[in-house]
Amino acid sequence: MEIAMVTSWQVKCGIANYTAELISALKQFHEFQIKVVPAGIQVWSEQGRPLGWRNERKYWLEVAEAANEANIVHIQFSPHFFGGLKPFRNLMPFFLRRITKPAIVTVHEVDITGSPLLRLVKFLVQRGLFRSEKVAHLVALTNFTAEQLKGLGYDRVTVIPMWVPSLERVLTAEEAKEQLNLLSKYVVTVFGFIVARRGYEILIEALNFLPEDTLLVFAGGPHPLDRTGYYMKLLARIAESPKSNQVHVTGYLAEEEVDLWLAASDIVVAPFRYLSGSASLMRVLAHGKTIVASHLPPLIELAQQSGALVLVSPKDAMAFAEAIKNLKEPEERVRYEQAAKEFAQRQTVNHIAEAHIKLYKSVLQNKLPDIVLS
Repeated sequence: MEIAMVTSWQVKCGIANYTAELISALKQFHEFQIKVVPAGIQVWSEQGRPLGWRNERKYWLEVAEAANEANIVHIQFSPHFFGGLKPFRNLMPFFLRRITKPAIVTVHEVDITGSPLLRLVKFLVQRGLFRSEKVAHLVALTNFTAEQLKGLGYDRVTVIPMWVPSLERVLTAEEAKEQLNLLSKYVVTVFGFIVARRGYEILIEALNFLPEDTLLVFAGGPHPLDRTGYYMKLLARIAESPKSNQVHVTGYLAEEEVDLWLAASDIVVAPFRYLSGSASLMRVLAHGKTIVASHLPPLIELAQQSGALVLVSPKDAMAFAEAIKNLKEPEERVRYEQAAKEFAQRQTVNHIAEAHIKLYKSVLQNKLPDIVLS
């Protein structure tokens, strides 16, 4: 049996990395062969192909033709892959009409944010994205996203969460700090693409209330598809700050560099304004780090599951500063770090891959799956 995995692939994209790790784990199950079908605006842009509604329709026809050769089509979905959430711009319904095999859609993001009018438009667009007889099941990464999908009117939703990646070697904080010449610093890191929804500017304000030996590290760069200018605005705000000498922006990091900076971190901060889920935080947990995060539904879930998060009010610079200061001494972090390590041992990619195999079998047998892992 063959699964066509329609996904962002081999580009600077968290979903591309997610899918690559999942496929690697799925290969141990010899009942299914995985065929990767690279797709989406970022993939075609990297290939130098012209974009735009008419061109992308042609590309999605090519993707559908390749995917229909398999027994199941598994789509890794994010709105921007298919053109965003403007009315009539998203090509997911167009693509689904060309699919002839049962489809599973992993929904990485549901976006109902913005002004009241914008929220209404996004709600109506997303309510129609997956309404196809070919969609056998939707996969949500969190209970929060599952409830959002049900609120949009979808009832065939299964929760299969993200995993904590397995690392070949984890440096101690001291080893990593020595390599980066940071032994005298209290290293506070934010990790991931620098985009507006991550709320990073609140930490520039919080830095005013933190000790002089604090180094705030932005481990990441701008998202290739971000057109808001947020990255440059954040750099300007850092330059204007009297504490700019306590901030370091790495830019986009290769995987080994990511692990070096995360290992050197004393704590990691996630001041999200909103999110559906975060693969970047799962990598943080692989390093056994304490996370200070916004008190938002997906992060409340992760805190309950892992025991490794300290939650504070979103957009509250003083609350973030207090939590960061309270964790400066290593003994204050021990229980969170131990919880992170134990969670990493439970939440493995092999466990998640097995859940996918069960889902594939249930779809082929036209049965409802019983594999909710949340």
